[in-house]
Amino acid sequence: MAFKGYLLSLLIFLLLLPVADIAAKEIYMWRDENGVLVFSDTKRPGAKVISLADDKVTSMKKADTSVFDKDNSQTQAIKYGIEIVSPSHEDTIRDNTGSLHVSTRITPSFNPKFKVQLLFNGKRNNPPQSKAVFVMRNVDRGAHTIQAQLFDEKGEAVATSEQITFFMHRASSIAK
Repeated sequence: MAFKGYLLSLLIFLLLLPVADIAAKEIYMWRDENGVLVFSDTKRPGAKVISLADDKVTSMKKADTSVFDKDNSQTQAIKYGIEIVSPSHEDTIRDNTGSLHVSTRITPSFNPKFKVQLLFNGKRNNPPQSKAVFVMRNVDRGAHTIQAQLFDEKGEAVATSEQITFFMHRASSIAK
């Protein structure tokens, strides 16, 4: 237990050392009645003197706070991006029910106040949603395009993905 007290005292001493005005450059060290090591700039009977050389004394340098002085309106807005990661461009989807699963990736990270809109063949498929994954049912056979848009909390588009072309392959209902 006394060792923990020693470490705590030493840590406090080391943290306060650069801040203290050490005009005499002498520190006194002793153990109190509980055996805890004590450091002080006040002389006490039986205390050992720890002399600090001038080159070992550190002083606090003035911190650079200029970053706080800048006008917040000059800070650059976050540049968001959105991309469709699935399906890939020119993928063939083989699903007789016409189900399509679209996954998007938003960078740097998805703000929960933002919404994502999927454009299917150039038209809005559903209202914007707070999820980055879409499921479409009963997509017709043939070539289709999809594109994703990211909207901020004000409803303004902040990012648009590249247009992806995919091919839906469904078994024909025409008997041969």
